[in-house]
Amino acid sequence: MKLHLTEKFLLDIYKLIKIKDEILNTLIPAHAGHKSRAFLEIFWPSYYDVKDYYWEQHKEKKQRERFNKFISYLKNKGFLNIKDLKNRKAIVLTSKGLEKVLRIKISSGKMKQRDDKKWQMVLFDIPEQRRKDRDLFRKQLKNLGYQRLQKSIWVCPYDVLNLTQQLIKNYKLDRFVRLLLVEEIKI
Repeated sequence: MKLHLTEKFLLDIYKLIKIKDEILNTLIPAHAGHKSRAFLEIFWPSYYDVKDYYWEQHKEKKQRERFNKFISYLKNKGFLNIKDLKNRKAIVLTSKGLEKVLRIKISSGKMKQRDDKKWQMVLFDIPEQRRKDRDLFRKQLKNLGYQRLQKSIWVCPYDVLNLTQQLIKNYKLDRFVRLLLVEEIKI
């Protein structure tokens, strides 16, 4: 499946951020507690590094001139932000950008199924007062590749544990959600 430039760019940014997360998890174990903000910021993809990389890939002058317009387009669509850090700019995927990346990965078949053939299961009981969060949470579960088993029980064959945990943290739903790893037993 051939990806549009926008989709490819967002996937590339996502991959860079994922590499950053893997490096951080190696350098700072989860039990070490809160990660230093200054340390985190050095791993965001540099706007200028990404710009140089894409310019190298697209040597035609016309395409190179379009890069800033392209970034503005992605910002206006709400897919990414440019964050000013000390002495440099960094590209940050927004939640809308991450949602688009996940849809691209699912539709292109790039979501990795679990090696152990187990399914990630999410059980939740989010109160009516937080209906908006509950609806957004369901939408994001669907974007991750979850399928609805019952009203508040969703299952997914993909390796999405970390993304699911991040989603729960983002919406501050940890009191209302349980994650299980399940396997089907044939009788």
